[in-house]
Amino acid sequence: MMRRLLPCLCVLLFCAIAGFAQDYPKGDLAVGVTINRFETSVGRRNLFGFTAAPAINFRKWWALEGDLTYTTKNVNGIKRSAFTYLIGPRFTKRSEKNKLEPFVHALFGGASAGGGGETANAFAMAFGGGLDVNAGNHLAWRMVQADWLLFRSGGETDKKNVRVSTGLVFRF
Repeated sequence: MMRRLLPCLCVLLFCAIAGFAQDYPKGDLAVGVTINRFETSVGRRNLFGFTAAPAINFRKWWALEGDLTYTTKNVNGIKRSAFTYLIGPRFTKRSEKNKLEPFVHALFGGASAGGGGETANAFAMAFGGGLDVNAGNHLAWRMVQADWLLFRSGGETDKKNVRVSTGLVFRF
């Protein structure tokens, strides 16, 4: 019994040590400000707000990212708002020699928009990426993140929407 148990324990110990030696953060949280530009039947609308994007890094280059964004604006005395909640893969080019880390992501989820007592819900997708500038082991500046937003509701697809964000990234 001990002859079988000892090699198993050695393999588990080796895997645990290798896990502590990873050269990338286990996760991160990006928080910042954002501008959503929506094309509506009435015209273009720019909504301003906040975004939070937690992520779990499974590899040096691959993470599962969530994204919560709330934007709002008063239009003719009516408060218009939009909330998106998305999740999907993020791929990052990390380098120990370079402080710049470009990334791309594809996020899927939902959106809720409202104003003037009306509310609409939709399936949402965001495709885009950005650039993080490292400021140490636990902090980075998300210099820019730009996404193309698509919404699908009631059999129609709204494809002319853009989101641009900037903020800080806290790494764990």
